[in-house]
Amino acid sequence: MNASTVREANEVADAEAASWLQRLRRKGAGGGPPGAPPGTPPGGPPHAAPASTPESIVPRVAGYALLAFVLWLVVTTLIQPLVSRQATRTVLQAPVVLVTSPISGVVTQMTVRALDKVDAGAVVATVQNPTINRDILTTLTTQRLALQSQVAQLANQLSASTEELQFVEQQGKLYRSASMAQTRDAWQVAQRQRDVAQSNVAEQELKVRHTSAMLDEGAVSPQAMDAAQAQLSISRASAAVAEQAYAGLGQSVASASRGVFVGGSGGNVYQTLANRRETLAGDIERARHDSEALQQQLREVSTLETDERRRIDRIAAFEVRALQAGQVHTVLMPQGSYVPQGATLVRMIDCSRVEVVAVFPPRVAKRLNMGSTIAVKTDDSRPEVSARVTQILPVAPEDFQSRYAVPFPFAEQGSVYAVAHVESDSPEWLEQRGLCAPGKVVSARLAS
Repeated sequence: MNASTVREANEVADAEAASWLQRLRRKGAGGGPPGAPPGTPPGGPPHAAPASTPESIVPRVAGYALLAFVLWLVVTTLIQPLVSRQATRTVLQAPVVLVTSPISGVVTQMTVRALDKVDAGAVVATVQNPTINRDILTTLTTQRLALQSQVAQLANQLSASTEELQFVEQQGKLYRSASMAQTRDAWQVAQRQRDVAQSNVAEQELKVRHTSAMLDEGAVSPQAMDAAQAQLSISRASAAVAEQAYAGLGQSVASASRGVFVGGSGGNVYQTLANRRETLAGDIERARHDSEALQQQLREVSTLETDERRRIDRIAAFEVRALQAGQVHTVLMPQGSYVPQGATLVRMIDCSRVEVVAVFPPRVAKRLNMGSTIAVKTDDSRPEVSARVTQILPVAPEDFQSRYAVPFPFAEQGSVYAVAHVESDSPEWLEQRGLCAPGKVVSARLAS
């Protein structure tokens, strides 16, 4: 209603009131006795004022009622909007928490319903996917079996090489003992031969001295002396040969004690066994090193296979859990539904962060600031609740509204959205006040 309409209504009310006043005056002026003052009733001077009739009261009340209605229109349409700080629309709001499925499959169990309270980490639903890809598990199982086969082959090879090495070492000890015994016997024979040769030399030297003395006396001829010296030379040569043989065999005994045999079939056999022992020892060392590497690789592959099997078992019947506490607002995927990967199963609301979305007209919007206080009234029987303005928005984009449980109310052109956080750290208090109810229409006013 504009000013011209109000003015016309006032004029109509004034005209109506003046018409009724003229009628009352005319009625009071006529009907009295001649010569009586105006307004004197017939039959003489009045002894008491006549009672008002119903016909005179009804028009008067109607006029007053019309005047009161006009005044009410003027106050509500012109005066009150100028001083009011009330929001045109206000709803309770809460941030939304989405519980999504990380895999695709069928919801075999939905453990929550609308308005249920859910703790952080609680199981919300079970999604089963029997067609999960098992290629990685198959590859790991094949690698594990191949490594187990290689480890078994190396173990058999190591066992065979160890047994052969033991046999070669045993044969080497036998040949070494036999060769040392044979060499020691030959050395002892050479020692006796050397002693005999040295005895012969000493005997021939004595004979030469005796022959020389006899030659000086003329008992023997010079030819006998020459023969004795020749025999001495032969004895000395034999003694030198025996000494050389004795020394050589002594060196052979010393070498044999160190495992070195020179010449002879026994020495060749022992050397062959020694070479084979070294070859087997190298093969065993390499086999052990390769076996340790394969066993380490086998342990790693087995661990990966176990983890992959657990992952598949977990995904095949995956338990979807809530990441944070909240209250179930809507169950989007009931039991038996097929859900693609990343689909939302349940929409929850965070009752610990109850907010108020109020639409303020342009006149009040000029007074809004970040941190302003809004007084929210949920019903007539409870006192107002304070909320602190955290955001002021001329428009509310869809991506912004998707963070909340319900859409924002409609706002006229020029109006603004005020998002305010209810000042309370107790979710129980919010629940008792009935504030954890997104979409509930309430009233709000700008307090400061």
